[in-house]
Amino acid sequence: MEIQKKIEGHLNTLCREIGARPTGSKANQKAAAYAGRVFADAGLNVTKQEFDCMDWTENGSTLTVDGQDIPTAPAPFSLPCSVQGELLCIRSLEELRSAPAAGKIVVLCGELAAEPLMPKSFVFWNPDEHRETISLLERGGAKAVLTLSLSPEQFVPVIEDGDFQVPCAVILPKHLPLLKSGLSVSLTLNTKRHSAKAANILAVYGSGRQKVCVSAHIDTRPGTPGALDNASGVAVLLALAEHLSGQELPYRIEFVLFNGEDYYSTPGEMVYLSSYLSSPKEYICAFNLDGVGAKGQSTAYSFYECPQNLLSCISGCAADLDGFEQIEPWPQGDHTLFSFSGVPAVSVTSCNIFGLAERILHTEHDTPDLIDTNKLEALVNFLHTLLCGGSIEQIL
Repeated sequence: MEIQKKIEGHLNTLCREIGARPTGSKANQKAAAYAGRVFADAGLNVTKQEFDCMDWTENGSTLTVDGQDIPTAPAPFSLPCSVQGELLCIRSLEELRSAPAAGKIVVLCGELAAEPLMPKSFVFWNPDEHRETISLLERGGAKAVLTLSLSPEQFVPVIEDGDFQVPCAVILPKHLPLLKSGLSVSLTLNTKRHSAKAANILAVYGSGRQKVCVSAHIDTRPGTPGALDNASGVAVLLALAEHLSGQELPYRIEFVLFNGEDYYSTPGEMVYLSSYLSSPKEYICAFNLDGVGAKGQSTAYSFYECPQNLLSCISGCAADLDGFEQIEPWPQGDHTLFSFSGVPAVSVTSCNIFGLAERILHTEHDTPDLIDTNKLEALVNFLHTLLCGGSIEQIL
């Protein structure tokens, strides 16, 4: 019960008192400072890993097509603009290669609006066709870009990139019939890019030569309380740290609160990668928590580059518990940072997290009401048993 109360307190502070925590914002800095104090009060050694980033703000947008107002939203991190021009609809990369886009307002639809385009500086996965699309848009001389939303009801961007040098906005698919090439368009985006600082928070328990990393990201998208994404993961790490007092371990536990998982260029992950993951042999394994504790869903875990003895160890502990389920590996998330570096990694989330992602995550609806704190307490106890009950120690 004490663990559960601590978890509820952390969720309340992060989601209700602080709220949305976009990387580089004042709220983000406040959340990082709060987590650092909790770790320090629990007796852990705390390090602040600072980096440069962008804080982006927006104050609405207007889109008028042939005299008719159409709902729109600035794409996250977009440049501001107040432009008029002729509309040009482009449906494929082949069309884009020869499109007369100079001086026009381009609409990306068809196959060009079928999936998110990876940001220019996203290094982990960036297909050639994505890079070419972005390059052609920037070099083509368009005044602005409109993209169809990836959701029928919400403004979900195709382009979300603070390095993209063309103003960009999102429209809903139902309004596409109103946008025809040659029509007169007026677009205003009230946005601003600010230079800012943010930081990963690292906290270490113990002093062994090798380490087990337990991580979660503390940032959110703009406008969301970020309960499932990812205050619940942060709350579990904070409660676990508070539960470690007096434990003697043959290895150290490194808690990492990444800052930037929901930011276009994952700057916190890149800083950690260059500073810490350059020595992957120090790691026994890494656990990454994202989207844990959803009501009505089992806690889901999956393995990445894990040796059989580690896999058996974790699966054996989980098999004795209700509400834990192994799922197939999935590529998104900070666990890939470790597995790509040769560190055995375990992702912990909620079953059906991808179903929740389509309608809940990254929206104002991602509130603590979605969280079952009993599940989070069970996860704290599960991780404590693995780390402190001799399970991980047996595979050394």
